[in-house]
Amino acid sequence: MDFLPGTAGIVLLLASQWSHAAPAVPGACFDAAAASLPVQAGEALDRIEGQGRQLLAVRSYLRAADLAGQWSWSQERIEAYEGSAAQRAAHADVARVQAAFAAANPGYALHVNLQVRSLDEQVRKWNGNASVGAAADALLRAATRACRPGREALFERWLRSWRPPAAVNLAAPGLSSHGQALAYDFQVVQGDTLVAGTDSRSVQSRWIADGWAARLAAAVRESGASLSGPLRRPDEPWHYRYEPSSP
Repeated sequence: MDFLPGTAGIVLLLASQWSHAAPAVPGACFDAAAASLPVQAGEALDRIEGQGRQLLAVRSYLRAADLAGQWSWSQERIEAYEGSAAQRAAHADVARVQAAFAAANPGYALHVNLQVRSLDEQVRKWNGNASVGAAADALLRAATRACRPGREALFERWLRSWRPPAAVNLAAPGLSSHGQALAYDFQVVQGDTLVAGTDSRSVQSRWIADGWAARLAAAVRESGASLSGPLRRPDEPWHYRYEPSSP
C-alpha cells in the first residue's frame, strides 16, 4: 500500500493507538443481550459510561429474579416517602440501633445516611467505582471472545453465566436496596473522626480485627430493630437490610 509523503509516522501512531485500544463487543451481541430488558433498564444503561460497565449492568439485570419489583423508586416516589409513616418507622428502628450501640460503646456513635439512594446517585457511583471497573474490564475481554458472528442469540446465555474474578461492591444501577429504603449503611464515628467506614478495604483491618462488626451486630440484636444482616456477598459488615413490618 502506498502512503502520501509524510504520513508514515501518523499511520504508525494510529496503529499503535489502535493496538492498545480497549476491546469492544460487536453491537449485535450487545443488542441481543439487552433486547429483553424493560424501558427503565435501557434508560439506565444509556447513562452508564463505557461498554464494559454497561455489560456488567446488563448481566445483573438479566439475572435479577424480579427486575420490576426490585427497581429503585422514581423521584416522585421518593418524595412521597418523605414524612410518611413508613419512613418514620424505619428511622425509629435505625435510631434504636444507634442508641443501643452508643450505650454499649461509650464515646462512639453510629452515623447513618437516611436518604433514599436515587437512581442518579447509583449511576454516579457505578461509573466511578473501582471494583465495578475491574470487573467490567475482565468482562469486556471475555465478551469479545465469546461473541461469535451468527451466534449472537447465545451471547445472552453466556453473559448470564459469566462470573467476575473478584467481588463487585455495588449493585447495578436500579437494583440497590438503598433505592427502596430497604437498606442502611452504618459507620462508626468518634466525635468528628471516622473510625470504621464503608470502604471495602477496611473490612478486615477495621470491622473484623477491631471488633466493630461484632459490636454493630450486637447493637442490632439488642435494639430489636427490624434489620437483618449484615450483607455477606459482598462482605459488608456495615450493611443491614430493613424488614418493614406488614401493614
